[in-house]
Amino acid sequence: MHIRISKLLALFFVGACALVLAGCAGTMRDIRDCKKGDWVVIGQKDGEAGFVAKFEDRRDFCAHYDEEKIKKESAAQYQMGWNSGNYQFWNRMGAADGRAPRAQSFYTQQISSEKIIKNKTPLNPSAYDAGWKSGNADYWHGLGDQDGSAGKNADAEKARLESSGDISFNVDAYRQGWSRGNEAYWTRLGFEDAHNGISDKQFLEHQKRAAQNKLLVREKAYREAWDREIIEYWKRLAWQDATNGWDMYMRRIDAKKRDLKFSEAEYQSMWENRLQQYWSDAGRDDGFGQPNRFEQRNANARNDKLFVLARSKDDYMQAWYAENARYCSPQNAFEFGRRSAYFALEVCNPSVQARARHGYASGERYENVMRERIRVERDLSSTIERRNDTNDRLRRLEKEIKRDQDNKDRPRNEENAKIDKKREKDRAELIRYIRDLNHKIDDLEMWRHRHTDQLEQIMRSL
Repeated sequence: MHIRISKLLALFFVGACALVLAGCAGTMRDIRDCKKGDWVVIGQKDGEAGFVAKFEDRRDFCAHYDEEKIKKESAAQYQMGWNSGNYQFWNRMGAADGRAPRAQSFYTQQISSEKIIKNKTPLNPSAYDAGWKSGNADYWHGLGDQDGSAGKNADAEKARLESSGDISFNVDAYRQGWSRGNEAYWTRLGFEDAHNGISDKQFLEHQKRAAQNKLLVREKAYREAWDREIIEYWKRLAWQDATNGWDMYMRRIDAKKRDLKFSEAEYQSMWENRLQQYWSDAGRDDGFGQPNRFEQRNANARNDKLFVLARSKDDYMQAWYAENARYCSPQNAFEFGRRSAYFALEVCNPSVQARARHGYASGERYENVMRERIRVERDLSSTIERRNDTNDRLRRLEKEIKRDQDNKDRPRNEENAKIDKKREKDRAELIRYIRDLNHKIDDLEMWRHRHTDQLEQIMRSL
């Protein structure tokens, strides 16, 4: 029971804090408004919040923070802003109800809502009606757009009217939306046909079906979309064809067979771009550890369904030299050496082979030294831990010795003498062991510094 009460108190405290913080934020906004002194804005905010006009309250509040901003015309400015805000309050509510959609008569329920009654919000039926009409138009415009985009004909309007119920049917808004959707429908058909490589003569079939379904035809929308997308269709094919054994002459014949408009310039440009990328990629692939294989690739191009342009060798060689230089760099050879991985030194230019060989050997040496340093650091950490444990044991032992030495009532007998002797012996052994550990720690520290210097020296040598 006590736990349950504590939880309730905690929840109450959190809620109270949230309310306080919200109130503080609101007060700070009100103070900023006072200091700005724009009474039109102050009035508009009250109106938009659904409050009654309360200039006197706002004036008394602002007088505590910046009385100079209160002028003779402030009351009139406040009222002007409040009128605008109150209109917006009801207009937005009406627009939201119209789009919901709700009947225009829903206004009677809105004026009876808890918020309106609590704030004693002054009513504004004309503002609500204007907003509702705008929202209702948006609602029917959206449905018209939806039906038009789905390829529905004028009969859809009748069905919408019959099912509208108590939601007033806005025929003009619906028809505007349907017209927009109908254009989008034909635009989509044109796009899809071109995207799939279908001739624009397919429009005639679409037109026949539209006539059968009593659907408005938008030939211009279809053809504009088809003309735009057919270019992209040939670009996509060109990208595939360049490495798949097809060229412009073959596609020209193919397009003629399919009665399809051929975008030759765009096709050729994309086809050449793809080949340029292919040969550059091939040069990069071979350049990283492989010899120059352009002639071999060129000889196999026909079997691989590839094309070789006049510039293909330059594209390949430029990429190969750049990647070969990166591969043969001392830094890259160093990384290979660290992994003890195979490094094709023979593909490197003789002028850089010595540096690459040095980089590889440095990588191997670096990794060996690094492993040794790690072992030393592990031993060093373990030895320091043992020394710390031994120091703790020595402190406890010396504390016991001092305690018995200071004890005047401790009997001086043979048994206690043996205990004291044993403790002194243990103390001496611990001191000697700590001394040995300190020597070992010094040696390990020396080796760690030496290995660190070696690593730095290896890196500098690169």
